Amino acid sequence: MARKMTDLHCHILPGIDDGAKNIDCSLALLREEKKQGVSSIMFTPHFNIEKISVADFVERRNNAYRILCENEEFQDMNIATKLAAEVYFSVTLDKEDLDGLCFGDSNYILIELPFHFKPHGLSYAIDNVINRGFTPILAHVERYDYVAKDPMILYDLISKGCLAHINAETLISSSSKSSMPMKYIKWGFVHFLCTDCHSIDRRPPNLEQGYDILKKKMGSECVDMMLENAQYIFKGQPIDLPDIKKPKSFLGNWI
Repeated sequence: MARKMTDLHCHILPGIDDGAKNIDCSLALLREEKKQGVSSIMFTPHFNIEKISVADFVERRNNAYRILCENEEFQDMNIATKLAAEVYFSVTLDKEDLDGLCFGDSNYILIELPFHFKPHGLSYAIDNVINRGFTPILAHVERYDYVAKDPMILYDLISKGCLAHINAETLISSSSKSSMPMKYIKWGFVHFLCTDCHSIDRRPPNLEQGYDILKKKMGSECVDMMLENAQYIFKGQPIDLPDIKKPKSFLGNWI
């Protein structure tokens, strides 16, 4: 039985960020998503409060979405879609009007952290975002060097109420960094997979292969849980959180 997959992080909207450059690139990505069995997609173009206001971003994003929705091929694809953003972390984030950045009309908001350094005020800002009623989803947590060195950072954020995802490419790649993401999954820190796709050549849609590898490594139950989580989040519904395990350091290794 084919999987019913949901992609909650992608850069498919045309001409708005470093993802699809135009409508042709968008359609190529969407064809591949549909071919693999993706039936629901959350469009999440990059947003950085230091570079553009929320209002101006929402206008640009909506215009890009309108261009896509007017395309006949896209209309015939019958893919459920919603609008959101990949929000780059700022310590002032909690002071912004975040509603237009959330997943559809839900309280889920995708937040990207700096890759190479723990940002100042991370815990403070996340606490304030949560206290305002939002549920942060931490984007591709496997990409943060400081989290790999100290996974207690991620443990603390998940304990506060954050969700997290990893990119399917992380499971597909044979890089030496692939062991930490599997530990994140085993510790209960990861709630679903995404493509984070940008282009057919550079970062293509790959959920099908990612879930195939996850099934081999973690079993069908883990796959089913993550597939279900993604569907519920797309609909703006709560998910059942797995029990999380506190990492321990032993002889320089996290276990």
